[in-house]
Amino acid sequence: MVAMNTLGCVTLSLWIGLSYSFAPTPIQRMKFPHLAAQAEDDGIIQPLFDNKQPISRADLFEYSSRIIGLSLILPAAAHAKCTDIESCREEGERKIEADLKLNPIMRLSDGVNYRVLRPSTLPGPKVKDGSSIELIYSISTASGQYMYSKGFGFEKVSFGGKQQSDLGLDSMRVLVGEHNVPVGIESALIGMGKGERRRVELPPGVGFETSNWQPEPITRRGITQIEQYKRKLVGFGSQPPFPAETVWDIEVLGIRN
Repeated sequence: MVAMNTLGCVTLSLWIGLSYSFAPTPIQRMKFPHLAAQAEDDGIIQPLFDNKQPISRADLFEYSSRIIGLSLILPAAAHAKCTDIESCREEGERKIEADLKLNPIMRLSDGVNYRVLRPSTLPGPKVKDGSSIELIYSISTASGQYMYSKGFGFEKVSFGGKQQSDLGLDSMRVLVGEHNVPVGIESALIGMGKGERRRVELPPGVGFETSNWQPEPITRRGITQIEQYKRKLVGFGSQPPFPAETVWDIEVLGIRN
C-alpha cells in the first residue's frame, strides 16, 4: 500500500513538472503551429484540475503518458545565453545577419520574397514556365499560424484502411503558367530543382485570388483558416481591409519539361 501511494505521488509530481516543461510556449506555437494545434486537438494539452472530481491513479498515469508523448514531438524552448536585454538583442542581430549572409532573401519584381531552405543536390532539369511538377506545400499566416498543407506530414490521409500522416503519401500536380497555384508561387518556383525547398512570402496581389483560391483546403481547420483570411483581406465589422501576406513552404518532388 505504501509503495502504491508513493507511486501515485511520484506520478503526480512527474505530471505537474512535465506540464510546465512541455506545454507549448508562444514561441513554440509560432515555430511549430501544426504540432501545438494537433496537441490541442488530440487532447494532449488539458488542465488536470479543470474540475473538482477526485483524480484516480489511472487518470494520473493517462495524463503523464500524454505529456510525455507531447515532449517527444514538441521541442523545448531554447534558453538564451545572454545576461541582459541589450546583449540578447545584439546576439540576436548577429545571428540574423550571419544567417542572411549564408542564405539571402531573394526579392522578385512582383513583390514576392523567398529564401532557399534546402537547395537541390540532384542533377536534372529546373522548373521553368510550362513545366509539369509534383509539389508539396505548407501555408501559414505571416504571424506563423498554420493554415493547411499537402504532403508535409501535418495532415491525415486514408491509406491502407486507416488514417496516416500524408508525408510521402500526397502531393499536387502543378502546370506552371496554368495558375493551379497563385501567380506569386509560380514565380518563386522558377529555377527550382528536384528536392529543393523554399519559403515564400506571398503578397495578396499575387496570391490566392490569382488562382481562384486554389489549392483549396480539405480539412475543417483549413477551411476555417482560409475563410478567416478572406475576411481579413476585405474587412469585417469595424476592421478595415488588410493586405495580409501568407507564407508558403514549397518543395519540388519531380519535374517534367
